Amino acid sequence: MRRLVVKVWEFPVRAMHWTNFLAIVGLCITGAYIHYPFLSTPRGPAPWLMGYARYIHFICGWALMIGLLARWLWSFIGNKYASVKEFFPFFYASRRRDLLDVVQYYLFGKRHLPPHLGHNAMASVAYLLFFGLMWFQVVTGFALFGQYDLHGTAYRIFGVVLEVFGNGWIRLAHYFVLFVVFSFVIVHLYAMWVSDLAERDGTAGSMFSGYKYGPLEEFADLDHRPWKSFDDRRRGGT
Repeated sequence: MRRLVVKVWEFPVRAMHWTNFLAIVGLCITGAYIHYPFLSTPRGPAPWLMGYARYIHFICGWALMIGLLARWLWSFIGNKYASVKEFFPFFYASRRRDLLDVVQYYLFGKRHLPPHLGHNAMASVAYLLFFGLMWFQVVTGFALFGQYDLHGTAYRIFGVVLEVFGNGWIRLAHYFVLFVVFSFVIVHLYAMWVSDLAERDGTAGSMFSGYKYGPLEEFADLDHRPWKSFDDRRRGGT
């Protein structure tokens, strides 16, 4: 079978992906430490360690907010694989069928995923929910941070959530989402690994190189010229 190698993820998408990834890692590590300062001891807590953790947490929070804003903006000006439409598959009949097929695939009801080069419909919904959670973390995080100065910009913009729900509930919810993020990362890595091994579409490396693979017969209507094509038989395929 002849296959295409197609530029799917543009450089800005890949840059924002890894910026958000590093920011989330930094936020998770420092957030866990802020909640439970495990490196401090009753006899002598490490001087300024909590201050450094909070400082790094704040910087990573800014990086995540900028990354999320940039990714949302790029969804309106990037290629079709980065389009905002990709995150709302339930609005389109073909994507709803795609969503059902993907669910059946992961429940072992189908042998193959429906053909796609960008995100499949189930991944699109998962990323939409994840982006929503990240915005929740940004809003609640800056609201909590802004309490040091009730007349500061952070509290003026985000402090309303504390006034509505209270400090305790917001702090608890902000910490709880940390474990949701851990769960998402596990599922994300598993789904990426399954897709890459089962479908041989280059998913695992695509966020580094930007390229994914697809059958020529199924993706002949691409709206741009592929980078190259090759024949599976030359690589030992069938």
